[in-house]
Amino acid sequence: MSRKRIAIGALLFEGNTLSTVVTERRDFASKYLVSGDAIPSELGATNTEIGGALEVLRGADLDVVPLLATHGGAGGRVSARCYGELRDELLARLRAAGRVDGVYLALHGSFIAEGLDDAEGEILEATRAIMGADVPIAVSCDLHGHITPAMLRHACILVGYREYPHDDTRETGARVAALLVRTLNGQIRPVSRLCRAPMILPAQRQRTKGPADGHWPMRAIIDIARGREADGTVLAASYFCVQPWLDLPEVGVTGVAVADGDAAKADRVAREIAGAFWHKRHEFLVPTETPPAAIAKGLAVAGGPVVLADAADCVGGGAAGDSAVVLEALLRHAPGQSAAIHLVDPESVAAAKRAGAGAVLRTRFGLQRVAAEAVVERVEPDARFRYSGGLMGGVEAALGPSAVLSVGPVKVLCSSLSAYEYADEAFAALGIDARRQKFVVVKNPMNYQQAYAGAPAMFVLDTPGPTPSNLASVDWQRLDRPCFPMEDGFQPVFRTA
Repeated sequence: MSRKRIAIGALLFEGNTLSTVVTERRDFASKYLVSGDAIPSELGATNTEIGGALEVLRGADLDVVPLLATHGGAGGRVSARCYGELRDELLARLRAAGRVDGVYLALHGSFIAEGLDDAEGEILEATRAIMGADVPIAVSCDLHGHITPAMLRHACILVGYREYPHDDTRETGARVAALLVRTLNGQIRPVSRLCRAPMILPAQRQRTKGPADGHWPMRAIIDIARGREADGTVLAASYFCVQPWLDLPEVGVTGVAVADGDAAKADRVAREIAGAFWHKRHEFLVPTETPPAAIAKGLAVAGGPVVLADAADCVGGGAAGDSAVVLEALLRHAPGQSAAIHLVDPESVAAAKRAGAGAVLRTRFGLQRVAAEAVVERVEPDARFRYSGGLMGGVEAALGPSAVLSVGPVKVLCSSLSAYEYADEAFAALGIDARRQKFVVVKNPMNYQQAYAGAPAMFVLDTPGPTPSNLASVDWQRLDRPCFPMEDGFQPVFRTA
């Protein structure tokens, strides 16, 4: 009897309809973009989903057929050309693979491209058309995926990350691959169902780990999911907090369950998860501060670094990372105080390169073109760093041509390319010790809580940008209404599929 053959691939991107950033192939390549036999060697030891799936499939003595694996980070939409090229390469390799007994795909769940709102649904539909009705297709998704009925029509297994911050990507790939192996061995007959609640949530209080005796809203949802898995009701239970900056119909917080041949059980657990989110909805809301108010409070706190979370300019959520609003506030309201901030600002990098290290130049920083006199401390023609953890742990990322400019004691890291912010790796790669500053500006809604856990104070800022924490401030056009937190006090309708 011939050995079973499993095709594996990854095509991940987190879209944001509020962002104008158009993602191209170079943005995928700046994270990872590998194909064919290069996938096991380049990603096998990383914290990616593919790394975990490879470990399980090899341990099960199955033949792996690597297709294409890439992650484009986050942005507005992927260009139609880039998406078409990546999709077509993945599918062409699948067609050329010959007999395949199962497929594992690592997807995000919120991939949008120019002219297309549900890339994952299209990819899975095409995969099903190639594979036929009987070949099992297993999918892993980001905890912030927008899971659609189209995705579940074509995948019999769909499982999300358990953790936020996303430290369990490798483990998620391994869990999904293990379910696929059991399916191929005839041990289980997986069926997946979803239930969506009419709500979207800011990210700051979605943390999945907290003090054992503490109160944090995700705890109740996690207890339901792990409990239904432990008692055998379902094979897997997932909670999808959803990428909240998607102005699309049917977006909402979603529960997904995978049961062994019993759709009713999967439906019941998915509904239970969605209902628990609705019950806890008010506990997820987060207060914000204006930059001047946060800086004033930070100055009154002994020590540092005081964390200023400019979450509205989150590269990991689709923003450009180019907002200098907080830099301007620091220069105005905290003169003489040390700080570190990262800006995607290729123009300032080019000016620093022309001037050279040690030079003093007059430049304008970021989107707001904040004028300041700066000293060029360092210029790097091709800055890179390796992620210490998170969903890209072990992956090398590129910042492109970069420079460190000092405006008095404020260190401004200017890069040409954006990069998902897990901890302080980008600062460290350019010689900046963020933990020795009075203030550190972060551009994410969650990872800083772990990266700077010992900070004396942390503030979520109310700033402009496409990834705001105040979701009620957005002028939604396509989002189904009513929807919390824009509306409250209505009788929710839970959508199932």
